[in-house]
Amino acid sequence: MSLDPRTASVPPRGGPRLLPVVLALGATQVIGYGTLYYAYAILAPAIAGEFDTSLTSLYAIFSVGLLAGGLVAPQFGAWMDRYGAPRIMAAGSLVMAILVGGLAAAPNLWTFGACVIAIEVVGIAVLYDAAFATLAALGRAEARRAITHLTLIAGFASTIFWPLTGWLVEVLGWRGTYAAFAALHLLVALPLHAWIAARPRGEALGGTGRETRQEFGPPLAGRVAQLAFWAVAVSFALSGVLTAAVTVHLVPVLQALELGTAAYLVAMLMGPAQVLIRLVDALFWRALHPLTVALVSATALPAAILMLLLPVDPVAAGAVFALLFGLGAGLSSIVRGSVPLALFGAAGYGARLGRLAAIRTVLGAGAPFLFAAGLESAGPTTALVTALLVGIVALVPLGLLHRHIVPPRR
Repeated sequence: MSLDPRTASVPPRGGPRLLPVVLALGATQVIGYGTLYYAYAILAPAIAGEFDTSLTSLYAIFSVGLLAGGLVAPQFGAWMDRYGAPRIMAAGSLVMAILVGGLAAAPNLWTFGACVIAIEVVGIAVLYDAAFATLAALGRAEARRAITHLTLIAGFASTIFWPLTGWLVEVLGWRGTYAAFAALHLLVALPLHAWIAARPRGEALGGTGRETRQEFGPPLAGRVAQLAFWAVAVSFALSGVLTAAVTVHLVPVLQALELGTAAYLVAMLMGPAQVLIRLVDALFWRALHPLTVALVSATALPAAILMLLLPVDPVAAGAVFALLFGLGAGLSSIVRGSVPLALFGAAGYGARLGRLAAIRTVLGAGAPFLFAAGLESAGPTTALVTALLVGIVALVPLGLLHRHIVPPRR
């Protein structure tokens, strides 16, 4: 059985009218990932110092939050299908502003930890999965292109928030930084999500479900669909384990490899690499099946880790690593939304994303903590070798699925 987006026979409609939504979601995703994910590693040392705890403990709290978020992800996905993803995103932004404000005011580690865990639970309501479901509902035939354009914008999150957080913590302290982040969720993300929620759904913006099916090929069904779902779930989950572990600890890992102050500059290459590869996907890879793009992504991640293990100049190796890892991570964000849509169609899309998020998150929940423990106990080399093996294993189910689903190019 084959699925090929080149079989599209109906010209996509609704792109220009969907552009304001993509731009708005791009802004909220930069805020979301920047404040809730990328900032944590930069703020963690100051937080650990004030609460007299270890960095490992803080990452353990983060991992517990990821696990809790994974367990509730299917329910959030079902709510997106039932009530509309934009409404879920608007409500999530309000709750997120309160919780991030709670981090700023936390009197002790227990309160701080409770807020972190709650943030990870609510995170699916404001991050990529909800944004993809929003675009699928509003865009229909334009959903795949809109997802790529969204991730182009969101790719700047790390580039903006790593240095911004480092500057803010010097000027305002970690509490003042989180207070500023809470204001971003309340004054920027919430109004944008509320505006999107007021827009019409479905055909008004992006055509009909029939166009979506023609663009991506007939949805898989029966046992083939079940096997494909689990192949995608396992591969995405293992790649997510690798990405979560390394991204959270990127700057500390590069510093441990003797990059010193250059670690920040090298790490900043990840953002532009993500944007560049998403631009390539948007301009040149539209004829490729999303599974092919997913395979490229899954290959780039272990290749990036391998660069850090080679006996070459640390700065050069770090730069190539950041570019490759940014390439893999940049594409992984796209395929999280485009592969399920291409394989299984738009029906039940939110619930399906929730199930995939649950599997990915539950398996990856311990990744930041385990990687931090490995860095402290065994050193960066052992931790990186383990990450490399995880990345290689993630390629197997995706490669098998690609072989059976995607027809050879002539």
